[in-house]
Amino acid sequence: MQTILHLLLLSLVELVNLLGIIILVGFMLGFLEKWTVQVWFRAFGWKGIAATAWLGTPAHELSHALMCIVFGHRITEIRWLQLNSGDGTLGYVSHQYNPNSIYQKVGNFFIGTAPVFMGILNLTLGMHILVPESYVPFVDAVYAMVREDKSGGCSLALLGGSIAAVTQHLFTTENFANPRFWLYCLLAVCISSHIALSAADLKGAFNGCVTIFGVIVLLNLLSFVFGFHTDDLIAKIAAYNLYIIAFSSVAILFSLLWLFAGMALCLLKGRRT
Repeated sequence: MQTILHLLLLSLVELVNLLGIIILVGFMLGFLEKWTVQVWFRAFGWKGIAATAWLGTPAHELSHALMCIVFGHRITEIRWLQLNSGDGTLGYVSHQYNPNSIYQKVGNFFIGTAPVFMGILNLTLGMHILVPESYVPFVDAVYAMVREDKSGGCSLALLGGSIAAVTQHLFTTENFANPRFWLYCLLAVCISSHIALSAADLKGAFNGCVTIFGVIVLLNLLSFVFGFHTDDLIAKIAAYNLYIIAFSSVAILFSLLWLFAGMALCLLKGRRT
């Protein structure tokens, strides 16, 4: 009995090491998005939401759709953007999967969380393409901070340092005169403002997370029976958490900037009335 409890506890710790950061980042961005939506809706109504949803929502739904394809789910319906839904849903992807397929059930997690890691990837690639003169020193700074990080995969200092680095290398006097910089800012604001996960996304991700936990338990059981260890493998895979933290700084920064912009406009509008 003690061995079973140990395996379950070990599996739970490994699950958190593998997936905890992407979930935490998703909740952080979700909190910022909810706050930002309230501010912009208060200031401009649905026009304030549409200002970023025209691009951010289709990008959000596209990430779901791509992961559906990767994990063999059948897409039954896609709504790229709808501003007149009764419940406030801006878009959605409906999909079906084989409940007997472990691969497809695991895919529920990645389909549900796709907007977070695909959004971070898009923001990073966008910087690389549109403002490479900022991308290179930012990435160099990230790699240096990751090498020096001793937190074991979860560091607020790393997040703060990454936000400082992207601010330093992106918002320069040279970039302010560069049209590509302003194009990137537009894309980054739109994507960041709609990168967070909906309740339906979280529900699907949770179902996939349960399956992943079961797979980890099985692997640990096999490792116990056959005498091999999964600790090193899990640790190497979990190392990507540091890069998720670092590169999520771009999404968090632009989410904060758009939130502060909305607050400032609300104050100005209030003074005029």
